[in-house]
Amino acid sequence: MSESILDKAKASLESTKEKIKELQENYFDDEKKEIIEHFKGSGQEKIKETLTTFNQYSSLFKESGYEIGSISASVSIPPDISISFKCLDTVALEKREELLEKAKENKIAMIILISLFKASDFSETLKMGSFKLKTINIKLGLIPGISVTFS
Repeated sequence: MSESILDKAKASLESTKEKIKELQENYFDDEKKEIIEHFKGSGQEKIKETLTTFNQYSSLFKESGYEIGSISASVSIPPDISISFKCLDTVALEKREELLEKAKENKIAMIILISLFKASDFSETLKMGSFKLKTINIKLGLIPGISVTFS
């Protein structure tokens, strides 16, 4: 019986790995290009600009169902910023379109919202027992990335 549980756990882990790989390859391609383009010009100015965006759009992010949990900036060359969002709630597709319209003036805010929505959608495809999406971490820089945490 314990082998059966172990086999199920292994199969679930493999399925999760495949879905994460799919997220990296398919979901984030367009946003990745935009982020790389934004951070090509290295320096503290890009960090300041991006942090200002987070501050200006934090209420919009919250309205979208995500609260900024933490921000980490690396002042290296090239610079990068990691931002952690707490998942509060999911919003309907119509509401998402409305929120994206509000952010259309700022490329970084748009990228963040699109990335958050895609990560949430991706997390819905993963069924991991009683675990639910807790946080979404987005790294902006020349090597952008996105990760999700379940608990």
